[in-house]
Amino acid sequence: MSTQPPFDADASGDRPTAGRDLLADLLAAVAGTRPGADPGLIGRAYHVAAAAHAGQVRKSGDPYITHPVAVAAILAKLGADDQTLCAALLHDVLDGRGYGLAELRQEFGAEIAGLVTGVAAMDSGEGDREPGGPAAGSDAALSADSRVLMIKLADRLHNMRTVQWLPHGTQVSKSRDTLEVMVPLAARLGLDTVKTELQDLAGGTLSRRGPNSASRAGRLLAVAAALLPPAARSRWRDEWAGELSALPTSRERAIFAARTLAGIPRLAVTLRRPRGRTTGGN
Repeated sequence: MSTQPPFDADASGDRPTAGRDLLADLLAAVAGTRPGADPGLIGRAYHVAAAAHAGQVRKSGDPYITHPVAVAAILAKLGADDQTLCAALLHDVLDGRGYGLAELRQEFGAEIAGLVTGVAAMDSGEGDREPGGPAAGSDAALSADSRVLMIKLADRLHNMRTVQWLPHGTQVSKSRDTLEVMVPLAARLGLDTVKTELQDLAGGTLSRRGPNSASRAGRLLAVAAALLPPAARSRWRDEWAGELSALPTSRERAIFAARTLAGIPRLAVTLRRPRGRTTGGN
C-alpha cells in the first residue's frame, strides 16, 4: 500500500483536486491490484453512498463522499475483495440518513450488509471503552470478520491523514487511541504499511499537540509507549514529557529519549508481571 493519499492533495491536507472523478480514480486503483474486480458492483455502492451523503461535508469543507471513497481506495491498494470495497463505501450510510438496513440488504446482499453493520457496531462501542479495557484490538474483536477490522483500520487511517481539521482535544484522543488500539491491531493483521503510517501520523500529532512533547524525542517516546500495557501508557507518556520539558538542550533530550527507549521493553515486562509474583528460592 502506498503511504500517500489516494488523490491529489494540496499542502493543507488530504483534499481531492476539484473536478476529479472520484469513482474513476477508485476504479483505477482497484484495477491496479485486482483486474478481475466487478466495477459495476463497486459503482453501484459508490452511487448509493454519494446519494446518502449528498449535501454533507467534512470538517475540512470537502464533500463527505470523499471520505468513504478514500477508505475504499486504501483497501483497494491492499487488494481487498469487492464486498469489502463496497462495505467501505457504504460504511456510514446507516447513520440516520434515510437509507436503512433492509434497503442495504436488498440492494447488496447479506454479506455486504453484515460487513457494514459490523463496522457500525465497532464504531458504537468506541465511546464506551474504558482506558485499558476491551477494544478493537482485543482477542474478542479479532475473532470477527477480518474484513470488518480492515475497513475500520482504513477508516482510521484516512481520519488520521485529515486529523488537523478536528478540535485539539479530539486530535489528542484519536492519536492516543490509534497508538494504543489501532497500531497493535494492524500489526496482528500483518498490515505493516498501515501500522507504520498510523504510528507516524499519531506520534506526529501528539508531538505537535502535546503540551510538553514538541520535539522528535517526544514523538519517539509517544510512539514507543504503545509497547506498555494500556492502563499505564498515559502515566508514562506524561512522566516522560515532563522530563523532556525540564531539559534545556536538544542534545540532552535526545540522550534522555535514547536511554528511555532502550529501557521500555524491560519496563513493559515489569508492568505486565502479576502483582505479588516473586522470583528466586525461599
